[in-house]
Amino acid sequence: MRHTAKLALALSLLTVIQACSGGGSASATGGTGFLTLEATDKPFDHSLVVEASLGIDLVRIHRNADAAGGGGGFLTLYEGPPMNFDLLDLQNGVVRTLVAAAPLPAGQYRQLRLRVSSGRLELTNGNVYTTDDGSLELSSQATSGFKIFVDPPLIVADLESYKLLLDFDLTKTFKAIPGDDPENATKFHLHPVIRVANLGLSGTLAGIVVADDGDGNLIGVDMATVYVLPEGSTNPDDALASTGTAADGTFKVLGLLPGVYDLSATKELLSGSLLAVTITADTLTEVEILIQ
Repeated sequence: MRHTAKLALALSLLTVIQACSGGGSASATGGTGFLTLEATDKPFDHSLVVEASLGIDLVRIHRNADAAGGGGGFLTLYEGPPMNFDLLDLQNGVVRTLVAAAPLPAGQYRQLRLRVSSGRLELTNGNVYTTDDGSLELSSQATSGFKIFVDPPLIVADLESYKLLLDFDLTKTFKAIPGDDPENATKFHLHPVIRVANLGLSGTLAGIVVADDGDGNLIGVDMATVYVLPEGSTNPDDALASTGTAADGTFKVLGLLPGVYDLSATKELLSGSLLAVTITADTLTEVEILIQ
């Protein structure tokens, strides 16, 4: 069985539009950039899950029409054999390239579409759900691709670089049927729920969850779940992002917009919080959360 510290994960796609090699001034209506997709982490309920895998065989991005009404429509970034992701192999800022240097015309982009071709979910009790046998059921958007809206829209200009974080929230992506008992579900429904963040406008949260070892020493806590909440909220269902701690208690959350957040951490009967944490764009904010 995998190390359980890896079980508090989900998938995000990091889109990097690199500077093109041509000259000229910055423009939102002319020129070409290149798009690279990478994968990194976000959480899942590590107390239940051994594996949560997806296969993606089509990635498209939609370019809005320009002022003259031209240039709009979907562009295909990838179409081919499924890119398979075991979401538990990605953790705390680790990224994997999905699509490298795909040409992307300058312009405005508001939507991506990902087509999920397969999935597999294995729980700690040994139950396995797959799209192959229908026990993991894809939603109706599987054929055309799941819509991911970019808000605010991405404005691609010549000779500019951008990063978008597409963050799969697997606690909402996989839904048990019936929903009140995931460990004994007859099937799961797969419908990706994804948070989008412009990393050029975002900051990173990193830290450690600690607890008293009984002798007055603070030690890192593995397999704790960390929730990033709107200021004033205590409900994990309101979390804007979440992740699980590694074996040494450390964690990292990418793609948080500037603002003030409350943090909550839990493991079994232990819990703790840290209030009014300020995130600044292009900055690493480090914290320590005590649970007791």
